[in-house]
Amino acid sequence: MYSGNFIINIFLGLLLCSCCRPSSAKYENFYAHLETSWKPCQTFKESTYFLVVLVNARHLDYTDNHSFLQTMTKHPSDGSKNCDVGHAWIYLRGMLDGVSVELEGGHSGERGLTQARYFEGIMNFIEYGYANPTPAQKRRPRYEANPIRYLWQIQKDGFFQEGSGGHSPTCAAKIDLTQEQFLSILAFVQSYPYQEYSIVRNQCASFVSQIAALADWHLPGEVTMQLEPQLKIGGETIQLWQDPSYAQITLSSPDVIEKNLLESIRTGRAQEASRWYTSTHPEPTVSLMEKIRLAPQRIQRLLLFR
Repeated sequence: MYSGNFIINIFLGLLLCSCCRPSSAKYENFYAHLETSWKPCQTFKESTYFLVVLVNARHLDYTDNHSFLQTMTKHPSDGSKNCDVGHAWIYLRGMLDGVSVELEGGHSGERGLTQARYFEGIMNFIEYGYANPTPAQKRRPRYEANPIRYLWQIQKDGFFQEGSGGHSPTCAAKIDLTQEQFLSILAFVQSYPYQEYSIVRNQCASFVSQIAALADWHLPGEVTMQLEPQLKIGGETIQLWQDPSYAQITLSSPDVIEKNLLESIRTGRAQEASRWYTSTHPEPTVSLMEKIRLAPQRIQRLLLFR
């Protein structure tokens, strides 16, 4: 495996070399909606039953692997360098048996509790031929032709993360619900398989898309990104895949969720809710120790798409 100092040196190099906002035509077209001036068609009003979908979009560049990595290292939206990919979550309010019910949270995971995190699993495949090698397997490694396939594995340590998860929304949109829709969403939230967390299936952005659909609110979030067959680390070239079925990955993204939230507000399908949320919810904070704890995982994610 590569040393901690080696990974840190790459990370620091990316921080120093990355630009703040990409200038490619594809990037500008992808985020053209952010440059459009318009006024919301509806004014926010609280109601007995309603749903708010919130997102912290980082405005990452999905043009190619290198562009994605650079914008993940230094976010185009605000120049921050905490290396996350954003977050999406919900706020739900309604009445249940005569009692007011409020619920806020989203889907999170990949804590490394039961299996290797995504980057660790890929590197284990490269070094040992197994994603989660036993001591005996480490002593007798084998060759894995498609280490990148671990990105399609389900992590078994997912959970419902209460609140915003330390995120501030870049966009929030609210729709009114019927009692039936509220109960349907509440049942979905209670029975959702949070333990199963996956980049390509169940995660924060796909979670809010599925909930919106229960209220007849079309809120797609998928984006497809190309994955190059080789990964360059220092002077070495590592094979990520030989099977071309792994040449691209489709995942749900907070950036796409934000785009469709804004479109819903613009067309009058939803009410703008960012001001209401920030005025009624204290600004989230993340402790220094939490940032330190998450740093290695974030650095590893960066290197996936180098």
